[in-house]
Amino acid sequence: MSCADQEETRAPGDRDDPHARAARNAVSVAFIGLGFATASWASRIPQVQAALRVSPGVLGLILLCGAAGSAVAIPLAGIAIARLGEARVVTASALVTALGLGVAAGGYEAGVGPVAAGLFGLGFGTAAGDVAINVHGAAVERRLGRSIMPRFHAGWSVGTVAGAGLGTLMIAWRVPVPVHLIAVALAVAVTLPIAARRFLPSSAVPPPADGPADRRSSLAAWREKRTLMIGLFVLCVTVIEGVGNSWLGLGVIDGYHTSAVLGSAALAVFLAAMTAGRWFGPPAIDRYGRVPVLRAGVAVACGGVLLLGFGRFIPAALAGAVLI
Repeated sequence: MSCADQEETRAPGDRDDPHARAARNAVSVAFIGLGFATASWASRIPQVQAALRVSPGVLGLILLCGAAGSAVAIPLAGIAIARLGEARVVTASALVTALGLGVAAGGYEAGVGPVAAGLFGLGFGTAAGDVAINVHGAAVERRLGRSIMPRFHAGWSVGTVAGAGLGTLMIAWRVPVPVHLIAVALAVAVTLPIAARRFLPSSAVPPPADGPADRRSSLAAWREKRTLMIGLFVLCVTVIEGVGNSWLGLGVIDGYHTSAVLGSAALAVFLAAMTAGRWFGPPAIDRYGRVPVLRAGVAVACGGVLLLGFGRFIPAALAGAVLI
């Protein structure tokens, strides 16, 4: 963003806008809720695998159903937001997320099918909701006239820490997986639609392009080297993040021969470190620039993966989780 654009968005009156502040709080709740649902599922993956009696390879294929749901939802989310608005998309995505989580949790003892179907719905719902809350978060940021997007993303991390922490307690207290996750699903289905009612009434999305020239211009972006390189970079970083979100708990339990409680605790440590990075990272970007911070961040994360993979003791696993 140019200096002129920043000055344009930072209108003094916007800072005292009660509607914008209410929308800011509502977007924060939505970020926290979706993060909470995602981490709640991740905290119980080892128990689901044990019940299904599948190998890590088969489990990976099952988890891909969630990624498939996300891949389907992301291209459709923009169309839905343009036609329905962010609030309705968040409401619908919350219900789909809750349904997917409930199906996976309630039917995992019946076999792979319900889990795969539930994860597809969970991935679809969280991805569509994530797009909508980021779009609306950007609109709120412009309305308030100051940078708040990193704090929204930290809110997602707060939700994941809370979900992983609660999951650790549920495992320690021997609460059944269906009871735990269905309760989380109901909380998401109720909380997010209520929060979406406080969104700003105007959509942040421009009208969809109708002319052939506009469509050609949109497609041309996908032929730019910068776009492709950004996509490749995001893919690589997502793989590293997936090591933590989907495999950390199971890897610590099986690789370090420890209890499920410590495996879930390692996930909570990973998510807490991610929260700190999102909360305190923006000043480092402002001081050193995006490229150096990206390089340093990826190097540190790769070091954490190596430490986690080749370490022999629990402290090494926890240190690797922090670095990732």
